Amino acid sequence: MSTEMGAGAGTNGGTGVSAGTGAGTGMSAAIGASAGAPADTTVLRVKNAPGFRVDAAALRPAALAALSVAEIERVVLPGGNERCVVGDVFEVLRGEAAAKFASAASAASAASAASAASAASAASAASAASAGAADSPASATHSASAASTTAPDLATLIIDGAGRWLDRVGAEMDGGRLVIRGSAGDYSGFRMSGGVLQIDGDAGHFTGCEMRGGRLTVRGDSGDFVAGALPGDMEGMTGGTLTIHGNAGARLADRMRRGLVLVGGNAGEFAAARLVAGTVGVAGQLGAHYAYGMRRGTLLLAQRPAPLPPTFTGGGHGFDVFWSLLVRSLAAEIAPFSQWRADRLPARYTGDLAVGGCGEILLAG
Repeated sequence: MSTEMGAGAGTNGGTGVSAGTGAGTGMSAAIGASAGAPADTTVLRVKNAPGFRVDAAALRPAALAALSVAEIERVVLPGGNERCVVGDVFEVLRGEAAAKFASAASAASAASAASAASAASAASAASAASAGAADSPASATHSASAASTTAPDLATLIIDGAGRWLDRVGAEMDGGRLVIRGSAGDYSGFRMSGGVLQIDGDAGHFTGCEMRGGRLTVRGDSGDFVAGALPGDMEGMTGGTLTIHGNAGARLADRMRRGLVLVGGNAGEFAAARLVAGTVGVAGQLGAHYAYGMRRGTLLLAQRPAPLPPTFTGGGHGFDVFWSLLVRSLAAEIAPFSQWRADRLPARYTGDLAVGGCGEILLAG
């Protein structure tokens, strides 16, 4: 048992804990609840949506912060056989205009976050009362403190009015803050290694594909291959924290090797398939063939799936220390993961035995 925990939960416990506390609680909250806009804030407001899909990889916070408004307007955005420049699609705001826009957007986001935190806190309190326990509101306390956290030294880029035609937002991003007011297309956060990327709407396929670091948050749903690998590649996500408040498509975290992925809704077929390491949490229902070919790593489930994979075996004791550390790291994340308690150990299943795997499924619901 101790050997399995060292290979499975022990390895990923470190990954999940470091991802949850390192990549990002304060930075994440600073996007939506910042008291003011940093001096190097740039706002791109859509004025004319193109009639084709656009590669937005060039729109990185740090890169645009070093350019003038005129230079930003001349940045080329390719789109297959078509191309356009930023000035054709966006209105560029800087200085006082950008600060006013960012402050208004932050106020709206803060109100929405406060409402959601209040509802989650009430639900957690009701759950604790029904269980006869006086659980401390750790997640609510952290949310309140994180809401006042700001990061004025980070270059900030806000894209307002984005749509599914905007592909590769935050691709290979290595720092700064990028906020998408609206939905985004495919490959959002592709191979990003640092910084904070927030998408207020839905995201397309390959979100967080081969992600290496930083924090990526999707307020809506996401498509297939989230945190996975490109076709033919051997490594999916290798670091960072990816949170999806809605549903995720098929092949969630395929070939993932490190990091933390949390889904507040359902996940499609083959979730956590061929997982090598890392921590994946799903609050809703799972599609068929989840944990297929899983070698190591941890799959956290808030609801008991039907049926459990026949190649996983039940049992396991002595992982209370790991569980307490993991629960602590999840206290600042989305519900229901933030509401789990250290004194309520989950049911544990190990596998996939068909491939000699030492991964684990933890049923905490």
